[in-house]
Amino acid sequence: MGTAVKISPSGQVRIPKEIMKALSVSQGDYIDFEVQEGKVNVRGKRLMAIDQAWFWTKEWQEAEREAERDIMEGRISQPLSSAEEVLGYLKKVRKSARPGRKKAR
Repeated sequence: MGTAVKISPSGQVRIPKEIMKALSVSQGDYIDFEVQEGKVNVRGKRLMAIDQAWFWTKEWQEAEREAERDIMEGRISQPLSSAEEVLGYLKKVRKSARPGRKKAR
């Protein structure tokens, strides 16, 4: 069974804490209402600055998941403290990725 709330004279309703928790929303967040076949679907929605939208693209999120898998499976380098160390590490990784390949002249 659902949760009943009373509509105020101005059309407002108080969202119960357990519903807010289920939607992962809190004070100041937005919710999205969609009516389908006489029923209302409610989803939590957060607005973001336009210059942050790239992070939530499908491609970027897949790359984030791949990076997380690499971290969980130990496919990471030790901390590097200089540009020279980074370049040396990248050269070593490139060599190991292409065994037996000769340099182009």
